[in-house]
Amino acid sequence: MKWHKKLLGFAFMMGLCVNIPAMAAEKVEASVVLEKAEVIRNPGDNYSVEVDLSDTKDSKTDLRRYETFVKGRDKALVKFVEPASESGTRVLMTGPDMYVFVPTSAKPVRISANQKLTGNAAYGDVARLSFIGNYSAKHKSVEKVDGRDTYVLELTSIPERPVTYDKIEYWVDVKTFKPVKAVYMTQSGKAIREGTFEDFGEVFGVQRPRTFVL
Repeated sequence: MKWHKKLLGFAFMMGLCVNIPAMAAEKVEASVVLEKAEVIRNPGDNYSVEVDLSDTKDSKTDLRRYETFVKGRDKALVKFVEPASESGTRVLMTGPDMYVFVPTSAKPVRISANQKLTGNAAYGDVARLSFIGNYSAKHKSVEKVDGRDTYVLELTSIPERPVTYDKIEYWVDVKTFKPVKAVYMTQSGKAIREGTFEDFGEVFGVQRPRTFVL
């Protein structure tokens, strides 16, 4: 499962990257590491992003496209663009509530963030994009990933927040604060999915991941 993301336009505050040796990692607040990584992954409070989702199974690939408009930490609107048969469908997230609007239905249907959208993707994967405000963070360890020192953060969902995953382990590059990978888990700690952030490219002066692979 791959997400190809294209940032369309937003207002944001640029994150500050600081070189920090691995031995000093425990001195950096986990919340600060999370915030810096999220500024790179999902900049600012107001922006829009194109999501190209390709789901491959048994040598067959299903291609879908969405456009997500984010406002603040609690509001998002997802437009279904492709396939044409789903064009016109909308998902609205406002605070703890999420609804899907289908053109053929007179009334919206309330859904949950972890409800299946397609393949390995859930509605929350394309609507609730930011970890900030939805998870509390603490340090777990510092590990080497492909020769790079990374912080490993333990993210725990904040009560009453309608998140897709109860817990997340989040790897962040020590020097650049770029997100590296994430393991999504149940409340009991069972791993459900693992994703890697790839295809970094400059968008408005900042290197950002444009592909997410589950």
